[in-house]
Amino acid sequence: RDFNVARIERYLVLTREVLAEAERGPHPEAIRRAIEEGWVELRRIYVESEEHGIFLELRDRGFGSGEASSIAAASSEDKRWVFVSDDLDARREASRRGVGVVGTYGILAREVAEGKMSLEEGNGLLRRMIASGFRSHSDDLREESERLRSRR
Repeated sequence: RDFNVARIERYLVLTREVLAEAERGPHPEAIRRAIEEGWVELRRIYVESEEHGIFLELRDRGFGSGEASSIAAASSEDKRWVFVSDDLDARREASRRGVGVVGTYGILAREVAEGKMSLEEGNGLLRRMIASGFRSHSDDLREESERLRSRR
């Protein structure tokens, strides 16, 4: 898949495990640039921490390092973070632990709802992602972006 990291007007925290996965992806320079620009922070999971215990439990249950470390970090931070993933099992696990979840579709819909991109731009990006293999329940952001806009 050929996706760029797109800046959204929020702060992003990545674990080192997620960074390692991103660096093996098609555009490692995008994530490195985001870190250098200061809108992405790297988070380390320390061996003696509560996070590390959660990380090990999730790895033992078959979650990948990136998902396990991200859920662990979000679970131990007073549930104030939102876990971003398109992996349904990982999203369910984060939600089960009381962590808010969102996926790519939801992020794009919010960007449209907040006027940061037009519906046409959002749908165009979503449809290019789908054509590249991204799975989505819909190829149109209109209904979700309108729902989000009405909640503001």
